[in-house]
Amino acid sequence: MATAGYLFNEKPPAGLLVAQAVGITASTYLFGGNMGISFISIPAVMLAPAPLAARQWRKVYDTGKSIGIPLSLISSAAVAYVAYHQDPSSLPFKLNIAAAILFPSIVPFTLAFLKPTNDKLFEKETSLAGTSLDDKAAEAGVTSGETTHALIDKWAMLNLARAAITGVGAIFAIWAALDKRETGGYNSVGLTSGANRMG
Repeated sequence: MATAGYLFNEKPPAGLLVAQAVGITASTYLFGGNMGISFISIPAVMLAPAPLAARQWRKVYDTGKSIGIPLSLISSAAVAYVAYHQDPSSLPFKLNIAAAILFPSIVPFTLAFLKPTNDKLFEKETSLAGTSLDDKAAEAGVTSGETTHALIDKWAMLNLARAAITGVGAIFAIWAALDKRETGGYNSVGLTSGANRMG
């Protein structure tokens, strides 16, 4: 059941505060993790020869996948719970609903845009499995855009776009938490002066 909001001097129920904190924390952690993968992990992976880079990318992928999907679902559920308890006409409600939609949208984004590159990198890992890890000529003759390093670089750029989706959702959730306009029911506040202040 939606509520009209809480006055500035009223403390919202603990469940709402916990859900708000969980939604913001999980989404910002996911955002930072994905940004870190593209800006920190992948540049290190790119220094390795192709056979080793393919294996390292797979490790990064598996680790990211194991936390990415659960965090997006937790974030979405938490902000949706908060929105359920807000006035549907309020800005915080609209921001939380937008965030609740954005967080899990990284799954279809991944399937539509990253999966083709993922599949090529899985094939690279398999085809280079028997190659010496320090073989710098392992991909001699491969088209420049289809080398392991080119595919990993493309994947990192697509991962940044995926991170941006989560980042926008996190901004919406934070904005909703900070926006207090919904809570000041001015129509119930009045000023009295002179004799009428005594009732």
